[in-house]
Amino acid sequence: MIPSFAPARTFSGILLATLAATGLLLHGPALADKAGKATKHADPAASAPTPREEMPEAIAAALSKHCFECHDGLVEKGGVDLDRIEIDWGEDDELALWRKTHNVLAHRQMPPLDRPQPEEEERRELLAWLDERLAAHSPFGGGAPRRLNRLEYRNSIRTVFQMDSFELPPGFPPDTRSHGFDTLAETLVLSPPLLEAYQTVAAQIADELFPPERPAPSVTLREAGVEDLVLSFSAATVHGDALRLVSRSVDIMRSSTWPSKIEINDSGTYRITVVASAFRPAEGQRMTLEVRARDLSASDRSRATAFRLLQEIEITEETPQTFTFDAELHEGQTPLLRWTDAELDHDPENFAPLLRRLFEEDARFLAAWQETLFPGDRRRNVSVASLRGRNGWEILQRHYADPELNLVDATLDAAPTLRALRQAEDDGAVRNLADTLTYRYHENGPALQIHRLSVEGPFEQVEGPRDRQRREWREWNFLVRKPGESDADYANRALGSFLPRLFRRPVDAETRATFLAVAQQHWDADHRFEDGMHLLLRTALLSPRFLYRETEPGELDQHALAARLAFFLTRHPPTASVVHRARAGELSDPAVYRSEAEGLLPASHTALMVVDFTEQWLQTRLLPEIMPDEAFAFGPEEVAAAKAEAERFFYDMVAHNRPLADFIDPPFLLTTPGFASEIYGYEAPAGEGGDQNGSAAAPPRGGRERVERLPIPRGGRIGGLLGMSAVMTATANGVDTQPVLRGAWFVEHLLGTPLPPVPSDVPALTPDTRGATTPRELLSAHTEAADCRGCHAHIDPIGFALENFDPVGRWRDTWPGIEAPIEPGGVLPDGTEIAGFVDLKRWLAGNIEIFGHCLAEKLIIYATGRAPSYAEKQEIDAIVDRVIEEQGGFRDLLLALVESRTFRTR
Repeated sequence: MIPSFAPARTFSGILLATLAATGLLLHGPALADKAGKATKHADPAASAPTPREEMPEAIAAALSKHCFECHDGLVEKGGVDLDRIEIDWGEDDELALWRKTHNVLAHRQMPPLDRPQPEEEERRELLAWLDERLAAHSPFGGGAPRRLNRLEYRNSIRTVFQMDSFELPPGFPPDTRSHGFDTLAETLVLSPPLLEAYQTVAAQIADELFPPERPAPSVTLREAGVEDLVLSFSAATVHGDALRLVSRSVDIMRSSTWPSKIEINDSGTYRITVVASAFRPAEGQRMTLEVRARDLSASDRSRATAFRLLQEIEITEETPQTFTFDAELHEGQTPLLRWTDAELDHDPENFAPLLRRLFEEDARFLAAWQETLFPGDRRRNVSVASLRGRNGWEILQRHYADPELNLVDATLDAAPTLRALRQAEDDGAVRNLADTLTYRYHENGPALQIHRLSVEGPFEQVEGPRDRQRREWREWNFLVRKPGESDADYANRALGSFLPRLFRRPVDAETRATFLAVAQQHWDADHRFEDGMHLLLRTALLSPRFLYRETEPGELDQHALAARLAFFLTRHPPTASVVHRARAGELSDPAVYRSEAEGLLPASHTALMVVDFTEQWLQTRLLPEIMPDEAFAFGPEEVAAAKAEAERFFYDMVAHNRPLADFIDPPFLLTTPGFASEIYGYEAPAGEGGDQNGSAAAPPRGGRERVERLPIPRGGRIGGLLGMSAVMTATANGVDTQPVLRGAWFVEHLLGTPLPPVPSDVPALTPDTRGATTPRELLSAHTEAADCRGCHAHIDPIGFALENFDPVGRWRDTWPGIEAPIEPGGVLPDGTEIAGFVDLKRWLAGNIEIFGHCLAEKLIIYATGRAPSYAEKQEIDAIVDRVIEEQGGFRDLLLALVESRTFRTR
């Protein structure tokens, strides 16, 4: 149980008392050690005292024969001493030592290859003894209390407070990774910088719900001349004391202006004055200036119609006219000005007819437009992007003034004219072309001119959108105060609703009273009610009850289980349904628990669990930082497509409950045909296109192609994780590839084979700059030492089988630079000979339990925040074996894992 904290008179005192009382003020190894020792025997079956056990003679003899030369009390190579008479299985260090011994024996990493190897029967006896003792003495559960990581913390605030767009402030400390993930309790420590960041966020949230008292705003006058009005793209130009607007585009960056130095701080009623005039208006043309309330937080790419209309003004004179009106402006807003009757519009539907009319009126203009778009040769285009704005207009003017301008094709039915009009109907080209044409109106009219603008006020305060949002957040979290309700009664009732949601479990009256005392002390010191609630809220947000999950050792109670399940599958706190089931004690019913788990499974490839887990497991989080060399023609759009492919693939495995072997050798790709063709050399089967089953609902960013399910034959080199572009890019450096790095990644992330640290005396692999030797020859010379060969026997055959993939995943047959044929063959640690990548895929798909054990362990580490004990690893492996034996799929595996004893224990 988390003990209550004693009341303290200051916020800092309250915080320190809270953390000290729970032991969570400690950080780093101290916290992990304290929690680990307190929960070492969390499993009730392992809670009895464990006797020291004398090592059997046969085992001692085998270790003496093969291990003590390097690993006794005198030598202790690598810090390992196996020479002992007794083993105390109750000591964590002993368990870790003998588990490591089991691993290196099982994976044949020890003894070194230049030493005599144990006979097979001898090795089996050692492994069987270690397996039996480790399984008997390894507990379920254990480890430090689990702090929320950055993502869980952010999402908890979003969910609890209904602040959907909340983001952590810049500089918020990152989480440390261990075992490949940022979810492990041992690294999620509470450091002083993190504590300071928590205080900052707590104050930020409290400021929103209970804003500090501010004096009533005074009436001020703010003025803006033409030099203070925004010039966006070609929307406006300045001419003397006037700023001219010429387009009615709804995109504000192409048609509008607003003052750069006027921002409303207090919502209220303001007096707005605009001085404007018409510039060379066409006969009978209306000149309507609309004034809208622009939110400065909104993008400059916003549409004008997204902002509230304040006033429409009719401009009737070519000399400046002054217009004044009163309107509400809200916090964070400023007046936006737009001419709604302009001839020019950036919309293709209106721009093309306008251009046709200009062609009809002036053949010379038509010829100059043709020469600008198709210089020298009417069949050749020039990029319209280079013609945008003033640059394009000046080019057009030069052609217009050229006495030798070719007028032969200056007719409406000429082919160049028709091509130009088609361009004017293209949504991508029209914006650039219209930006060019704006200067015709800036210089010649008609245009609407702004001379000055002023804003005076506020004369009366009103509730603006931000004020309304703050009130709604406050009422959601702290309820609506009843008439006549005292401060203490209201706060106590509000805490009864708020604290259980924040702490993810029921809160008793004593706990509510403890938090209420924090506010009461502040009120007793003559502070405002809102200030007391501000302090109370900050204190609750810094409570370990919020910042930490699963603080009690042993089997998780209903509420801790609900939190673990929800954070694992959604990366958010529990939903109302799961909370309701937990409060009713119904999660102990297997059918109910299974139903709730199924309801939390990812619903799309953009689900946070899909993105976050794959980013860390497959290391695709690195992709934006790699920036492949230009020679590979693999820019940001291709990087995004590669990353999305991995996420779509993972989600598809869950959604369709595909067999685990499909991770390695599926009958489909999930990407665009263009990406598949360019990167993988994909060719659709004759007479077939992509099967639309499971395709994306929208085209990928930056392209028009849809993501499709593209059929491929099993057993080929295309398809699956092993050759996926995202994986190949993440395991390279953007310039070249290294067999050792890719092989080590494969062994650790897909096979789950633990590799020891690289010895400190091993030199780096230096390439032959003369290009005289192949990577295989270089590596062979590098790994002659017996101490290296044990690990490299696992790494190198796989690394070389992957060498046919370049740094972005395209297939190649020769090593770059030396043009020597790639030699991808080798012998796997189990003795299987492979000729290359396809054989490697076939081997792993045929031994899918190896991959399944690895993937399941990664999922459990990610979900529970700890590396599984030996006994837990046995349970996980048995689950995988059962799913495969019963011909189940990945969805079945996920559900079985969350139902496991390992998952349900801390």
